[in-house]
Amino acid sequence: MRHFAAFQNIILACIIRSIYAKGYAPADIMNPSIFLTNIYLRHVSELRTFLFRRVGCREIAAELTQETFIRMMSYQTGESIQNVRAMLYRIAGNLAIDHHRTYMKHPESVCIDDLAYDEQLATDLTDPARVMCARQILERLCAAVEELPPQCHRAFVLHKFDGHSHAEIAERLGITRNAVEKLLIRALVQLRQVFA
Repeated sequence: MRHFAAFQNIILACIIRSIYAKGYAPADIMNPSIFLTNIYLRHVSELRTFLFRRVGCREIAAELTQETFIRMMSYQTGESIQNVRAMLYRIAGNLAIDHHRTYMKHPESVCIDDLAYDEQLATDLTDPARVMCARQILERLCAAVEELPPQCHRAFVLHKFDGHSHAEIAERLGITRNAVEKLLIRALVQLRQVFA
């Protein structure tokens, strides 16, 4: 049943877009569901941008945008709204003010945009299946690197792990730069075959 409702909303959105493409929108004859969908499609991105500028966090701006439309639904009880866009911005502005008041009382709540890169949550590390898959891939890669021919292995390790340039590797191994490039290409081709 939930899939049917989602499918129905997609169909309604397509119908509304086609109506706007033709240049008219008969808002008086639309039912409230189509009317709200129409409002959502027209204003969601600009409201999200407006709220992001106010609160400085994409996640909070997205939540407040959704809350704006939820509150807008409560005004659709037979009342006539003269300027829908102005009403949306009024609701969104009030929600941003409420958010700032709450943030001032409880400043320990932090947006993910405010966190440093190393402080952000590592969601992939919390999923055991992903951790196991990553370990298996790493083991296969390490085994493939160890199976490279000796000269190819040395050039690959010096370049990828130690960060040496082609010229430095050539000098260190006593070969030409062209030979280093061929060794690295050979190593990459062999490693790529492991994951093919």
